[in-house]
Amino acid sequence: MTLSLRLVQAQRQTLAMTPQLMQAIKLLQMSNLELEAAVRDEVDRNPLLTLTSRRDGKVSAPRDGFARIEGDAIARVAERPSLRAHCIGQLASLKLDDTGRHIAMYLIDSLSEEGRLDPEIVEETVASLGVSPADVEDTLEALQGLSPAGLFARSLNECLALQLMDKGQLCSTASHVLDNLQLAARRDVRRLSELANCGEADVFDVMAKLKSLDPRPGLAFDTTPVQALEPEVIVRRQADGGYHVALDTTRLPKVLIDAEYHAEIAATGDQSAMTFANQCMRSAHWLTRSLDQRARTIVKVASAIVKRQREFFDGTATHVKPLTLREVAEDIGMHESTVSRVVSHKALASDRGIFPFRAFFAVAIDTTDGAVSADLVRSKIKSLVDDECSQNIRSDDEIVKLLKSNGIVIARRTVAKYREAMNIPSSVERRRLARHQTLQAGMTAQ
Repeated sequence: MTLSLRLVQAQRQTLAMTPQLMQAIKLLQMSNLELEAAVRDEVDRNPLLTLTSRRDGKVSAPRDGFARIEGDAIARVAERPSLRAHCIGQLASLKLDDTGRHIAMYLIDSLSEEGRLDPEIVEETVASLGVSPADVEDTLEALQGLSPAGLFARSLNECLALQLMDKGQLCSTASHVLDNLQLAARRDVRRLSELANCGEADVFDVMAKLKSLDPRPGLAFDTTPVQALEPEVIVRRQADGGYHVALDTTRLPKVLIDAEYHAEIAATGDQSAMTFANQCMRSAHWLTRSLDQRARTIVKVASAIVKRQREFFDGTATHVKPLTLREVAEDIGMHESTVSRVVSHKALASDRGIFPFRAFFAVAIDTTDGAVSADLVRSKIKSLVDDECSQNIRSDDEIVKLLKSNGIVIARRTVAKYREAMNIPSSVERRRLARHQTLQAGMTAQ
């Protein structure tokens, strides 16, 4: 077979993202504070735009009954980069495809302050984004390679294992110690050496290495919360029992286009100045249209959430119902990636309080009475533990049986994961703590 070079002309269709489209997508996922900063930057670059503030720097009580802080008092300048910004800055090095980047952004937005993920994050991501578990696992594995080591772990032992792996110190003994951190906390070296089939000196060496690790790598970044959670949407209860969903425009920047200045430039007859002015006019119109589209999309998503979570807003339900991004996307006729951008870093205010949009999306768990949210299951587990007495500490198996009697059938492993995610000690540790408290109470009484 001979090889040769030749020119071939082919025609194909591809989706190209224009700078204007990219701008619209960025505006959609911004919070009000981020939007205000972005619009100010655009106004500084475009002489045809002027910015009129809607705020007077005071605290007002508007007619809708929601006290609203107006002014710059709630904005705090981060002295350190945020964990989210740090992770996004490293995404380019992973060379992910579009699906992988979509999953990665969802996982980044799901990180806790400590840099951890929920133990059920794979199932949650699959349910929310409609992607395959394999894609989520592959993306998660890639993200766990980011620095500092230990980020995107789903448990404490996984966080420590990632750091030991990064240092090339994850050996068989270390794996056994990590699988039995409760024994390590009690410094039960003898038992650990038996499980790892090694000498006690090897266990002491591993435990010394664990002390040098950071169990909360995310705290190295700025985790200072804003002093107030500012809602983008106001949900008002109406007299007929329905709800009115409206955008809170009090903190949104009001952008005006100076058509008179454009006319003055046109009157000069300067062709280069006119070309620049026309370009600025197109950019100005695109910005105003993008802001309008952003507002309408946010209201659509918020309205769909209120409709789906009606019982929660009515106060007849203590927890939200299971809900996915895909369900909301189908309700409003948009792609779920658009919904994902809308719910990022945004909140709504209602009679029940101020809630992030993401608080209304929960993983479904099947029960005999239908599906319930994972948050409700966690709440029931916590209630069962809180109701314990020192003589009756419930094991995970007993909690499984009690949940089953209430129509919730989940595995013991799931109970353990939820319990650990809520920082609830195991039944063995709770019994030990109960005995210690009883002993201390007896000594105090004497």
